Amino acid sequence: MKNRVQLAKQTFVLLILMVPANTFCADVEQQTVFEPVHWAYSSFFGTGWYTIEDARSVFVVRTPFRQTLRKSSLTTSGTRELGVEIKYPLTIGMHELKDLGGIIEDDNFATVSFAPGIELEIPINPRWYLRTMAHAGWGTDLKYDDSAWIYYAGVKSRYSFPARKYQWSLLNSLFYAGYAPDEGRSDHLAVAQIGVELLQPLEKITLQGEAVDLHWTFMYSFLGNELHFNLPDGTFDPIQDQIEIGFQVSLRNRPFRFWFFELHRLGLGYQFSTSGEITAITFSARSWFTK
Repeated sequence: MKNRVQLAKQTFVLLILMVPANTFCADVEQQTVFEPVHWAYSSFFGTGWYTIEDARSVFVVRTPFRQTLRKSSLTTSGTRELGVEIKYPLTIGMHELKDLGGIIEDDNFATVSFAPGIELEIPINPRWYLRTMAHAGWGTDLKYDDSAWIYYAGVKSRYSFPARKYQWSLLNSLFYAGYAPDEGRSDHLAVAQIGVELLQPLEKITLQGEAVDLHWTFMYSFLGNELHFNLPDGTFDPIQDQIEIGFQVSLRNRPFRFWFFELHRLGLGYQFSTSGEITAITFSARSWFTK
């Protein structure tokens, strides 16, 4: 009988000790918080409207200013000449944040960044082209005066298959991007992309007296390290990939001309993560390979 009483007492004490321990573990699990994605990443986005569930929305305008120093060429004899471009991308972002479970209060702010760089276009053969890039610059939050150094580099590949009418191209890229803020920790992101592009000539439709082509693009992007977006309920959503479906229209023999601007294409894209938490509507004036 005494043994039973002692066993009951020991069991009771053990249960009492387990309650605060379980409570502590639950509190630790609930307090697991990832730092919200830094605004500097908006410098890598194209022009468009990006939303993350009901937690954040960003409208980005990225200027397409560039200077072509030399166009790439490949002669029938095999003589190869590299194309050289200097880009001057000025990016303006309008950010709207919702209350992130006590982590961040409702907020609206604007950012601006400038990351000039050089890009080389390399013709491997008449169907296969590579394009390398290296950019570095600086950006700032116009409301809080937070600033960061920004950099990104990578390589793109486009291989066009033989075709009589509809031209298919295989697209690939690898790039590395990151930032170093004046205060707080630095971060980086590696991305691998694969996709296809279809060129569809329109025979019976003209614009401004010119023949018209349609361009359809499908791209899949894999993030080498996840981005964590905090949500209003205090949880977080890890984003590890993204899909983009794009549509563009172009004049076959020349670019569109608006005042002193020349736009090679006009297009829209829809981006989304496979988790469904992040979506975007993007605007483009260049092909995926040269944008």
